[in-house]
Order: sequence, then C-alpha cells, then structure tokens
Amino acid sequence: MKFGFIPKEWNDYFEDAYKQLKAAENFNFDSVWFEEHHENERYLPCPISALNSIFSYTNLKLGAIVILPLYHPYRLAEEISQLDCISKGRVIIAAVAGYREKDFKNFGIGLNKRSNLMDEGLRLLIELLSNEEVNFEGKYFSMKNARIIPRPYQKPRPPIWVGAWKESAVLRATKLADAWLPGQTAKLSEVAKIKICYEEILKKLGRSVNVFPILRDVYVAKNKDLAYEESKESIIEMYQIDYSSSQHPLIGGERKSIEEWIEDRIIIGSPDDAIEFIDRIRKLGFNYLIFRTSLRKLRSEQIISSIKILGEKVIPYFINN
Repeated sequence: MKFGFIPKEWNDYFEDAYKQLKAAENFNFDSVWFEEHHENERYLPCPISALNSIFSYTNLKLGAIVILPLYHPYRLAEEISQLDCISKGRVIIAAVAGYREKDFKNFGIGLNKRSNLMDEGLRLLIELLSNEEVNFEGKYFSMKNARIIPRPYQKPRPPIWVGAWKESAVLRATKLADAWLPGQTAKLSEVAKIKICYEEILKKLGRSVNVFPILRDVYVAKNKDLAYEESKESIIEMYQIDYSSSQHPLIGGERKSIEEWIEDRIIIGSPDDAIEFIDRIRKLGFNYLIFRTSLRKLRSEQIISSIKILGEKVIPYFINN
C-alpha cells in the first residue's frame, strides 16, 4: 500500500508546505499533492505551479488535482509534460470536473458545460501526452499535427487518474483513465458501493487497472480525545460551513453534527484508530491512500505532528503487513 499527502495549500503556503514536506520525507510517503479551486481562501488556484515550486526540494512523486474543464488540453499537456521532464518522471495527474460556480464564472464557462468539456478534454489530453502527433476534431477543440514538446519523461505518459463521486461520472475513469480517485467527502460505505460498479464496468470493457487510490481527510494525535478536540474547528469550517454551503453533488446543503461528519468519512483519532480505519480501506481493495493532512484550522506544527505520527506509527503497520 502506498501513501501520499496534501500539505498546506492556501495563501502564503510555501514555507509551511516545505516544512511539512520535509517531515513527510523522513517516512514512507510516496507522493505530495495539491488541489485546485478559485476565489477560495482555503485552496490554491494553480496546483501545477505549486508543484513546480517544490519539486526540486523533494524526491516524492508530484500529484496535481486539476479542474480539467477550465483548461485548454493542449496548454495543460505542455505544463504536465514540462514538469514530468524536469522532475524525471514523477508526475501524477488527477482530473476532476469541478462543481463550484466560483471556479467557473471568471473563465466564462457555465457549470452546465463542464461534463462535455471534461469528456472531450480528457480524451484530447491523453492523446496529446501519449502520441508524438495528434489530429483531433471535437465540439470544443480542434487541432492538426499537434505536438507536445518536450515529450513526457514517463512512457507512454504520466498517469492520469479521474476523480468522481457518482456512478455516471465514474464511467469516464473506466473508459480512459489509469485509475478512479474517489474524494474525501463520501462515506467509506458509499465509496465501497461505487467501487463495485467501477470494477464491474472495467470487466465488461476488458480493461484492468493496478492502482486503486482514495483520498481522505486525516488528523492523528496521541489519543482520540486530543485529536477530536484539536481538529473539531477544522471539521466545522471545512464540512459544516464550506462544503455544506457549496454546490457539492454529495453533501451540498447538508447539516450534520461533528460526529456525523466524521463517522465513516474522516480519519480522526489515535494511531490505533487510524490503523483500524485504513485497514478497512485496504480490505476494500484500495492500495494508494492520499492523506489530506492540511485541515484548514490547524497550525502548521499540528499538521507536522500528525504527519510524523502517521509516518512513525501508522504507515509502518501497512508496510510491514
């Protein structure tokens, strides 16, 4: 089982993210990730730029979660390929369709177009990164004899995952992507049901994948009570205020207690609590867990402490078993 993590990814992120990255490097983390949102104080708008700022300070793989409908696939392919070259083949991309109106409005793109843009953009992005020369004719994008220079370091291209919550969106991952990445907001029991659907469709299509990633929010402290007390403001901020007030397709508009938000969804507690939750994830067949360690109200030293506890007391259990 492999593990990635998301460090601080908002405002003046670099100094804190760098310290968190250095803490993670002392343990068996495989990758570092950044997400994308716009006009949002809780996120960065340019995850690939953020990776460019840190790649020379680490040997970890470099993951970006990008809102694909906001990009011209040609430009995005160039940025991915360039980072993959200079990092010697460490890039992983997770493409998502997006759901927040704020992310789209200043780009002049309606939310009602994001699904079609995602489908066409994903096909073109994969073609551009996979082939020396591309001819493409679609509804939104058209090009002849298009070449991406420099070519990606990884052959045939960097891995492309697709993030999705609902079964209809998971179809994208089964047809083209190297993996399906379920996000942190769905309960684990809900993710398990969609994974069964995902694998059934893969089987019908005659496709096989070997990476089953999943993203979870996490905060681990020396005991469950302390972890809960130190993270509860973050859970309120991120779930009760932010997600609940958004157009999120799963939990937008919902109101819950902190306990209800945490249950079967967020890894909060002692090292033993984390091991128990992650073992459930592993038994469902997931083999790549990305921890979002940067809960929004935590201080950097608290995030670093959680990373160290994960590295010292949680991850070794899964490496050794």
